[in-house]
Amino acid sequence: MDFEITEYLNDRRIIDFLLKDNRATIYHHPAWLKAIQNSFKYKAKYLVGKDSNNHISGLLPFIEFNNKISPKKIISFPMSNYCDPLFSDHKLPEAIEFLKNNYPTFQTIDLRTSKKFDKVLPQFSFTEEYVTHILKLRDTLDETFNSFHPTSVRASIRRAEKNNLEIKWGNSPADLNIFYHLEFKLRKRLLLPPIPYHFFKNIWTELIKENLISLPIVYKNGFPVAAGFILNFKDTYYLEYTASDKNYINLYPNHKLFYEVIKKAHLTGAKKVDFGRTSNDNQSLITFKEKWAAEKFPLYHHVYPGKANNEKNKDSLRKYLMKINYYLPDFVLELEGKFIYRLFL
Repeated sequence: MDFEITEYLNDRRIIDFLLKDNRATIYHHPAWLKAIQNSFKYKAKYLVGKDSNNHISGLLPFIEFNNKISPKKIISFPMSNYCDPLFSDHKLPEAIEFLKNNYPTFQTIDLRTSKKFDKVLPQFSFTEEYVTHILKLRDTLDETFNSFHPTSVRASIRRAEKNNLEIKWGNSPADLNIFYHLEFKLRKRLLLPPIPYHFFKNIWTELIKENLISLPIVYKNGFPVAAGFILNFKDTYYLEYTASDKNYINLYPNHKLFYEVIKKAHLTGAKKVDFGRTSNDNQSLITFKEKWAAEKFPLYHHVYPGKANNEKNKDSLRKYLMKINYYLPDFVLELEGKFIYRLFL
């Protein structure tokens, strides 16, 4: 296998390879790479492996994380729940060695994966601080519905229906603004730095071209009470970001939102719904997702060299910011988000 690093994200061979490889996710897609690159101004590239016929036979997307404040490193892939290297286990060490040789001044290689590579990459350290939850859709919507917890989920979905909540699938900048307003309020309520608006705008702009994103909005009497930023690729829907108005939580808008996404996944022939990343410390959210019959899978953070302590550093920063964010006005929170997310991807 020959290796090559390319920044040409429009190579049709990449899409063809992703469509054939069962491990490929939305986070490997060129549209996702373009959106992250445009949002944070770090160069996105692919490390590709090619066979003797010049066909792509392995792939790893990454960014060159390089600014004047933080140490230089390779990240695969930022703002993504997981992004496994799409190489065979026996070729992956060669691919990583090629990457290291091409970036001798970069101090760290950072991989975020759904598979543990400790035996394949023994020089990497790893941590397991997050999980994801995958709902495997049954043959029919009724069967999927009946797999949910009877009181916590099925009854709540029925209550949402009785509350006359309506769903609209957004397709305009105004709809994106509705989602972002709810997302901003949610993170403000949680005392967390808001994700910059331009991130969501860039994701929407790039993925809508490929029909890889949808924007469901739940309304009560014409007023938006919940919204989602939902990705889809091949047989999987991703509940990437969801937010709701706390003043309407008694109407069960989140259950309405989740179930409408699951219904759409069924209608389009999908097989799975990914409920997204959760910290191991957040047991209440883990329990909530498991009541939707979503199975828990560990996520891994591999770092070369040294200890995978970046998430611990982020957690310390998060706790510090939560102490001060209560007192900050919205415009300062927006500036904080733009600064934090560029430096701590």
